Amino acid sequence: MAIIGYLMYGSHVESQVTLNLPLDKVSSKLAIYTTLVNPISKFALMVTPITDALKDLLPSTYRNRVTSILGSTVLVMSTAIVALTVPFFGDLMSLVGAFLSITASILLPCLCYLQISGTYKKYGYEVVAIVAIIIAGIVMGISGTYTSIMDIVHHG
Repeated sequence: MAIIGYLMYGSHVESQVTLNLPLDKVSSKLAIYTTLVNPISKFALMVTPITDALKDLLPSTYRNRVTSILGSTVLVMSTAIVALTVPFFGDLMSLVGAFLSITASILLPCLCYLQISGTYKKYGYEVVAIVAIIIAGIVMGISGTYTSIMDIVHHG
């Protein structure tokens, strides 16, 4: 995607491709609003296990709808406050994403598949493709982690 963005917009490409879209077109607005739905829905999915765990810590007499809504609201508000007050929060999230997301979404599934299926024992096209994905994931993880650490060091 980065290469396509560069080919379309040249050296004036923004870090988020939606920032390059013309604002006067309906299709551009639709694309921008669609990209906004993604983090909102992901945040709700990520916070749900945390709120469930916090609810489980409460005594059973306090487990009701009001405390559930109050707990979720406090968690979301505290997350927003941290995001607004910590000066390099975006860089910190970039570090977490580069390290953990690559590990959880690329490396571990490939390694688990190789172990469970037993295909690592026979060297074929499938193993070569999976190893290539693992190597690409390691390179992306290392470069993303390094870049994030450098951004934190320069802001800190």
